[in-house]
Amino acid sequence: MTPDTPIPAPTPPPGDTFRARFMFALAFVYLLLVAGVIHRATSKSVSQVELDVMYAGLVALWPIFAFEAAWGVRRRDRAARRRPVVLRAALVALMPPWRMALADPRTGLIWVPRIGWQHPGKELFKRLEKSFAGPMILFAFLILPILVLEYLRGDLVRDTPALTLALDLGIAVVWVAFATEFVFKASAHPKPFTFAKERWLDVAIVVLPMLEFVLTKWVDAAPLARLLRAGRALSPEQIARMQRLYRLQGVATKAWHALLLIEGVSRLLGYTPEKRLAQLEEQMAELEEQLKEAREEADEMRKLIAEKAATEVAKETPVDPPAPVP
Repeated sequence: MTPDTPIPAPTPPPGDTFRARFMFALAFVYLLLVAGVIHRATSKSVSQVELDVMYAGLVALWPIFAFEAAWGVRRRDRAARRRPVVLRAALVALMPPWRMALADPRTGLIWVPRIGWQHPGKELFKRLEKSFAGPMILFAFLILPILVLEYLRGDLVRDTPALTLALDLGIAVVWVAFATEFVFKASAHPKPFTFAKERWLDVAIVVLPMLEFVLTKWVDAAPLARLLRAGRALSPEQIARMQRLYRLQGVATKAWHALLLIEGVSRLLGYTPEKRLAQLEEQMAELEEQLKEAREEADEMRKLIAEKAATEVAKETPVDPPAPVP
């Protein structure tokens, strides 16, 4: 990422900075191992040693993230809300790569490579979006040579272990790039869930390879697959079920390729001045509409409050008794 104008932020103690860098490196290594498992574990050219190394690395690193997440909850800023810190710690325990851009539980700052500690929010999100723009377009279009190898030279790739390894590594690198971008942008965005909803294409690009891996393992581990390997007779219904699973796996692969191409084209077209101006005008129109609705609702609330206050005053005002008749 290329830094622009520095964003001022308090500098935490040197120990926190060292820990942030160290945990970022471990989280990135963990992401690489996850990418290796997703894209290599189902390959016919993968060796058992390679699998053992990847699985051992995942198992060995996970307790470090779980312990550090729990420790962060204990050392959090007591004046801040506890729930967001606990939720972020649980997220890291479930998916350690999220530790790459985890906000410090004591200061609320995010450590970003090359630019240091930053406040999460709109300014950091804009800076990250600008920094990731060019590189991610290139990563998206890296799928083109991959498609050529996979679909036009599929037989050659399958028969050549070196080409198979190169293809798997290329796909894994693209996936790691998009996963890293998503983690940082979601962590920096003021509303992460809104960001994920709006950027559903990015979510799909990260999730689809994992879905393909799960489907592949499901097929391999299913009793139907064991029956098939044992050479036992299968009913037409069982065969149809196996075929549906394999079709789902193929659909996930093709969908991932297609979404990458769509993402690359949309990003390439979306960063022209004309496109950006149209986006800004659309956002301004939406904000003006929201502001109008908010003002109308505020006026209604003021009327309700005024009517309620008038009613209470009327109840508290004593009523003079009628004058006696002479």
